[in-house]
Amino acid sequence: MDWIFANEDKHACIKAWLGFLRRYRKTFTDIAKGMGRWNDESTHSLGHDKWAVGWASDAMLPMANALFALKSFEIEGAVLECGVFKGSSTACLSLVCEELCFELDCADSFEGLPSEEGHYGKGDFLGTLDEVKKNVSRFGKLEHVNFVKGWYSETLKDYSKPLALLWIDVDLQESTIDVLRNVYSNLAPGAVIFSDGFSEDVDFIGNQIAHTGGEPAGFFRYFEENKINYCAAPGGSKGLAMIIPRESSDLDFVIPPKFISTIIERL
Repeated sequence: MDWIFANEDKHACIKAWLGFLRRYRKTFTDIAKGMGRWNDESTHSLGHDKWAVGWASDAMLPMANALFALKSFEIEGAVLECGVFKGSSTACLSLVCEELCFELDCADSFEGLPSEEGHYGKGDFLGTLDEVKKNVSRFGKLEHVNFVKGWYSETLKDYSKPLALLWIDVDLQESTIDVLRNVYSNLAPGAVIFSDGFSEDVDFIGNQIAHTGGEPAGFFRYFEENKINYCAAPGGSKGLAMIIPRESSDLDFVIPPKFISTIIERL
């Protein structure tokens, strides 16, 4: 855990890190409570979009922790969120990114999913741009968010910012590939990727991604086709994966997500 010491007093740095996690655990939990409502526009066949919260509470702490680490090592770049739904994770990230001085870009069609795939239907997980802005304004820092509206295959073609962290929650295999094709090369040395859609006992083979479905299949295909070296692991919350491009950095300074989960339980 040398990264949290930053050449300063070890006790003070550990205290600052734990205080940061404790503070954001409460903040993210409050966001989840505030956005906790039934989604009247739910269309998903299995009801996965019936609850409007999406990602918040403890589930967002691994990303907050990674950003704290990236800041500690002075790794520069923006944060790009792909897949916004109702804006809960956007609200969480807006607060962390403002404090740590990372730009935050949030990309979504704001029309729901673009097509059918597996048990997903076209239009599932709809959150309009106005709805998302209202939620982020209420629970986060709207002025710190740049929204990118449209389909990833088009809107991200000219995305040129270096990225410190890429957060993908797009559900579909093809949408995952659209994101990676357009912005993977933007990842700064030391950057980290987080993705939803991963099951710990299904979508990992060692530190590699299995060819299953949805987002994992998208990563698998893109990495295989482009012969990219990487390391993947469960991200510290149900459904979350942390993916580290080995070609950028071995990122030994990022605390393992399972360790973070243990710390969270004791906060």
